[in-house]
Amino acid sequence: MIRFPPLTVPSFLHPTIEAWVVWLITTFISIPAAFCTMFIDAPYALACNLFAPEPKSIVITGASSGIGASLALTYAKRGVTIGLLGLDSMYEWLVVVRIIRLLYLTYILYNAQQVAEVVRSRRASAEVLVCDVADTDKLAQILEEFDDQHNIDLLFANAGQLGHTIDTDKEWEDHWDRIVDVNFIGAVATAMTGFKLMENRRNRRGGQIAITSSLSGYFFLPQMAYYNATKAALISFGRDLRYIGRPHNIKVTVITPGVIDTRMTADPHQPFSMPRWLLTKPERLAKIIKRRLLYNPATIAYPFTEYLASWVSQSLPTALLDDATWLVGKVSSSLSRTGSRGFS
Repeated sequence: MIRFPPLTVPSFLHPTIEAWVVWLITTFISIPAAFCTMFIDAPYALACNLFAPEPKSIVITGASSGIGASLALTYAKRGVTIGLLGLDSMYEWLVVVRIIRLLYLTYILYNAQQVAEVVRSRRASAEVLVCDVADTDKLAQILEEFDDQHNIDLLFANAGQLGHTIDTDKEWEDHWDRIVDVNFIGAVATAMTGFKLMENRRNRRGGQIAITSSLSGYFFLPQMAYYNATKAALISFGRDLRYIGRPHNIKVTVITPGVIDTRMTADPHQPFSMPRWLLTKPERLAKIIKRRLLYNPATIAYPFTEYLASWVSQSLPTALLDDATWLVGKVSSSLSRTGSRGFS
């Protein structure tokens, strides 16, 4: 019996073939499909923004600061109950007063209790839920107790952590477990606990889950290996959970912010610092999230220019993406203290 060797394609041909395949798919499938989808989705999004009911019971993890605190203030109004889940020791410079039109100037230091006070001042109800999302047993207990009283309509799995390691500082073992526990395990535990609660409701009305990932889940600084990996995993997890939730009327959206003006991005030890005036304010992102969640998109990416750059990188041939990663890593290491290694 004659046995033929398996058909293989030499690695040096992969980039050329990949580029041609991307062009063919984009030209003959992606562009026509995108136009058809746009004409269907645009009227639906408009109708939902005009007529869809807003959530009355909301839980936000990572609500002590940044995006989480901004979401709480954005949703705060009469008749809404918000559970603010976070570590009460976390602080953030949060813009809350608009002094000049379209320009935020006043910064106030907040923690979870102070966020709750502002929420209540807007005639909404607020409950502070102190918990480390990495403690999955306590997290499940707190969410179940809150749901027993309020029936969660919208759950934000928003808590996250950004770590840093420089060449002469700590080793990789000192960082990876905490980053994975908070950014991935904590987010998955939050989403799945909420999913179970929404799935088991007798009225079958379901609910909505929003998972905060990051544009770094597509492509970002290679020195942030752990952070990038957890955010990439959340993008995949959220996409699959969206499919699983459809039969149960559970809506799932993955939020992928770019570089937002928060406590994490203000850290001078991060791999790459940007001027604060170039960064998007979390309050603006929160308003966009609130509006877009009404029509249940698969993802909410903002700023779109950053998202487009990250998304395009994924369509590059593997060899070019490897070169792009090397170049971005070298530039970032030359402009920061992380050096060529940064397990954050």
